[in-house]
Amino acid sequence: MNALEKTEIRILALEDSDIDSELIMHELRQGGIEFTATRVETGADFERAIFEFKPELILADYRLPTFDGGQALAMAKERCPDVPVIVISGAVGEETAVELLKNGATDFVLKDRLGRLVPAVDRALWEVELRNARRKAEADLRTLNEQLEQRVADRTRELREKNALMEEDLQMARELQMTFLPNQFPTLPRGAAQAASAVKFSSIFHPTSSVSGDYYNVVRVSDTAVGIFMCDVMGHGVRAALVTAIMRTLEEQLSDLAGDPGALLTKMNHSLRGILGQLGATLFTTACYVVVDVSTARLTFANAGHPSPLLLRAATDEVAPITTPNASGPALGLFDDVQYHTQELPVEVGDSLLVFTDGLYKVENPCADAFSVESLREAIQQRAGLPLAKLMQDVFSEIETFAEGEEFPDDVCLVGMEIARLDIHAGKASGTGENGFQTAAKGSSRMALAGNR
Repeated sequence: MNALEKTEIRILALEDSDIDSELIMHELRQGGIEFTATRVETGADFERAIFEFKPELILADYRLPTFDGGQALAMAKERCPDVPVIVISGAVGEETAVELLKNGATDFVLKDRLGRLVPAVDRALWEVELRNARRKAEADLRTLNEQLEQRVADRTRELREKNALMEEDLQMARELQMTFLPNQFPTLPRGAAQAASAVKFSSIFHPTSSVSGDYYNVVRVSDTAVGIFMCDVMGHGVRAALVTAIMRTLEEQLSDLAGDPGALLTKMNHSLRGILGQLGATLFTTACYVVVDVSTARLTFANAGHPSPLLLRAATDEVAPITTPNASGPALGLFDDVQYHTQELPVEVGDSLLVFTDGLYKVENPCADAFSVESLREAIQQRAGLPLAKLMQDVFSEIETFAEGEEFPDDVCLVGMEIARLDIHAGKASGTGENGFQTAAKGSSRMALAGNR
């Protein structure tokens, strides 16, 4: 707002001359400035008027009998520093005028040139308005910043609380997911002690986050057969973990097909397509199911886009993938009406089977060199003859060393099974051990009991 539009400003005039005071007031009225004025002549009255009258503009004569404009300026700057002070005098030197301006006077007007007074007052009041507007803007900005800081603090606290709840939920989900995994492995024959079992297991489960998209289970198929089921859901985090829960449920529901890997995966794919089709999003999981029957010395399996398990042959220390022509079909959940076929291979006493997800070997070091399935095979072969649990842990440690501190980019699941004995009725006999089973020539104690995770 223009200073001339400001009504009823309060002016404190320090002036001992009635004539000069009247001339000054007349000049202000002529200039269109509306005001209420009080006039004082002494320092005591000037100080009292500052506190009682609360002026918005001070016009101070420079020369008075007991008080002058310089003293008035100093008092005003101390008592009311935001009020503009215009010094009016009949005659002062240029040095005095400059000194007054240096000390904070807004302007200096000679009494014989009062035509400058109104513009000087306008400018002084305009500067006050600008200063007040700037201060208000700064105050508003400070208030806004304080509000924003408070909002940020409140939001940060809310996020911290929500994150804490989410962490609790994720921890609960992790604990629940871990209950999906076997806490002990089946033995053959049923009821046999782990150390006396014809098959022995070991496992490593290494999620990269709170919950995992990998899942495995080891199930008793019959009195002479066990199966290893493993799947790896696309993606990571909670969504993948939820699909693993679906897979576990499907596996339980289809337990009557546990003896036929191809039929199990076929039915599982059909059910999964029905569930995931309702989501309107593409989700899939690779899966592998392997059954070993110690009464027939046969390994049967079916594969749905999953890395081929590796078989460590005890007789030759050779490590090879279990595969046959057309052994692997597409991942589960991608296509309707897929038929997965059961394949089979012979096994011998002392052979070890390693089933894993691709997170085990899809690892890069800081130089972007990748570990590979071939590297995995070599690492296993170099440790042929070690107890199964130690072999698996040493291989995992080698991969960690290769990564040189880099995080595994995907969940890791590794399950190993050693065939410690075979039923003599399989016709593979060269010697007979306890309970009618053929015993491994290297001794059933060569492999350590499973169970490390």
